[in-house]
Amino acid sequence: MGHYISNRGWLESPESQIQKVKGIIASFVEKAEAYGLTKDGAEMYNKGWQIPDGHINWTYYMFYGADIRIQQLDYIRDQIITLTNNIYEVDGEFTDYIEGIFDLEDDEETVFLTWKTRDGKFTEIEEKR
Repeated sequence: MGHYISNRGWLESPESQIQKVKGIIASFVEKAEAYGLTKDGAEMYNKGWQIPDGHINWTYYMFYGADIRIQQLDYIRDQIITLTNNIYEVDGEFTDYIEGIFDLEDDEETVFLTWKTRDGKFTEIEEKR
């Protein structure tokens, strides 16, 4: 059947950056082969992203949720790292970076990860149980 990992989480972004976010996510389809995926497989994994058409007040909250093969985990991780490094808004002396958190757990209950992105930095924390 394969070894799968459940990945669920969210990112927040300024409204001005949403088209750039969508572009970065879509660009990974062309890199599918490097992650051991077909173009169709990459497009399927990209469907885990839910980006609302609108938002309340000033922040967009985007969500990812999917059970993916653990061998292709880097595909989503690298999307999030790329977003972390490239999505921000400068307003005078303040910089608003994309921020978020993801919870990951595999189907064999042997891998437990937390991904955090804050202040332009991506962090992966592995929990031992």
